[in-house]
Amino acid sequence: MELIRSRLDIAELVGECVQLTRAGRNMKGRCPFHQERTPSFIVSPERQTFHCFGCGAGGDAFSFVMKTEGLTFTEAAEKLAERVGVKVESQKELGPQDRERLRMKEALEFAAGYYKDLLLKDPSADAARKYVASRHLNKTAVETFQLGYAPRQGHLVEAAKKKGFEEELLLKAGLAAKRPDGSLRDYFFDRLMFPIRDAKGATIGFGGRTLGDGEPKYLNSPESPVFSKGRVLYGLFEGEGAVRKSRRAHLMEGYMDVIASHQHGLKTACAALGTALTPEHAVLLKRHADAAVIVFDADAAGQSAAVRGAEVALAAGLGVRVASVPEGKDPDEFLHAKGLAAFEAALGLAVDLVEFQTELLIRRTGELTPEDKSRIAKDVLGTISRCPDEVLKDEWVRRLAARLGVNEDSLRRAGGKLIPQSRRSAAAPSAPAVPAPRAAAAASYELPSIERSLLEVLAQAPSVLDEISDEDFGSAAALELSRAMRKAIPYDKGWGARFLSLLEDHPLKPLANALIHKDLPEDDYVRIAREKLRSRRVDLQRRKLSAASGDAREMAKIVAGMNLSSKPKA
Repeated sequence: MELIRSRLDIAELVGECVQLTRAGRNMKGRCPFHQERTPSFIVSPERQTFHCFGCGAGGDAFSFVMKTEGLTFTEAAEKLAERVGVKVESQKELGPQDRERLRMKEALEFAAGYYKDLLLKDPSADAARKYVASRHLNKTAVETFQLGYAPRQGHLVEAAKKKGFEEELLLKAGLAAKRPDGSLRDYFFDRLMFPIRDAKGATIGFGGRTLGDGEPKYLNSPESPVFSKGRVLYGLFEGEGAVRKSRRAHLMEGYMDVIASHQHGLKTACAALGTALTPEHAVLLKRHADAAVIVFDADAAGQSAAVRGAEVALAAGLGVRVASVPEGKDPDEFLHAKGLAAFEAALGLAVDLVEFQTELLIRRTGELTPEDKSRIAKDVLGTISRCPDEVLKDEWVRRLAARLGVNEDSLRRAGGKLIPQSRRSAAAPSAPAVPAPRAAAAASYELPSIERSLLEVLAQAPSVLDEISDEDFGSAAALELSRAMRKAIPYDKGWGARFLSLLEDHPLKPLANALIHKDLPEDDYVRIAREKLRSRRVDLQRRKLSAASGDAREMAKIVAGMNLSSKPKA
């Protein structure tokens, strides 16, 4: 693991998902794990760590990949090893959670093969095969996306149990459900099955489209240790090469839209799984692409979903445009009817998010009153504020003012501190600085301020750690943190990442993360660390002397009391 760490550059890794800017010795950006307007996400190239002062997320490169892609430590290590050209020997001993996740994926792969074979060969799948034909899906598309069929009278549970998969595992993996009498049944039945695959191509869940009148029309696997619909994009694995090559993705709304796009040659298509685009989706996409085109349905719900999804992608640093499908059709309907050239022509008319949102709000409002203009301006300025690119923000405000016919300076002032001000308004007194968000995760731990201050500076000057000892700290928290720091010293590059790895699953890890990412003013940290260390030792010595003096006074009182109570000899 240390060889992998030594070859990694966390700023480069995180920079594929988050737009980072230099902030002294660190890099700063908007946190990919929660929505925020003011950047509070810090990456330290020197220590090879990251930390968010807003939500408390933090760790090293392994933690980042685990959190953004929903992988275990072992899976993240394999992925990063491949990135830096390190061969990882398969680990014989896996933890209980890793073993369970691995076994779940094996069960899900078995189910994918089971459903696929039924669609291809079983007489009960005749209706499913007719439905596939009616949707104009060819053999290559069916094979590429591994489509299958879950029969009305399902026997997956029995087949899986015969292969050695336990009932509890099948329940956790979302392949089985309990009947009222406690027995198990298949989770999916009488549905066309869409296997959902992770970044490595492993099946982690399913989507099922009903072939009858059942509800819901589309049903996804339940959340499990290997599957979270807010962390995976359907079709991204199948189109990863095309997305990486073009640095662009096309976000659709459904399974059929994605498959039809791939079948016609647009392999950059992917989709969220029946949920709004999440920050995790955007981070995952940012690892592969620089820009996204949101392709929406023509109804009001589709338009609103397009705006929400585009805002999330914009906040993640993706270039975003919004496209509509002509004639009110879904992408798969249009592609099969008109072909790829006509569809690409429609995509070529995509507009940026601010223009799309502005025109959408104006169309919905009709004739604009001053109050309407104020309301629309407020909504669109909220979107503009989420963009990390100051040049784009400036241009969008200028265009919005022109479109609404309002004073540009007034619009900029209405946007507040997150909107670029004009040269004239920039000269006005600035608003009071907003205090930096505190590290909430560290608030519950007892660490004396003098020890915290010393540890913060030692994190900037780790060489001074060689000069300290356990006796320099009085609290248990400071003692454990200092010991972990000293163990991490030998690792020159990314010692901070090593420091955090030593505290993995330890309750002090959030506090450690906050300490090493403390934003201190540039200075001679070695000198300051030594001065603080001397001050700490003087303080400890004073306390010892005071305690000793108090003990001496107490002893004197006891002795005096004994002398007063004793009677002189006759």
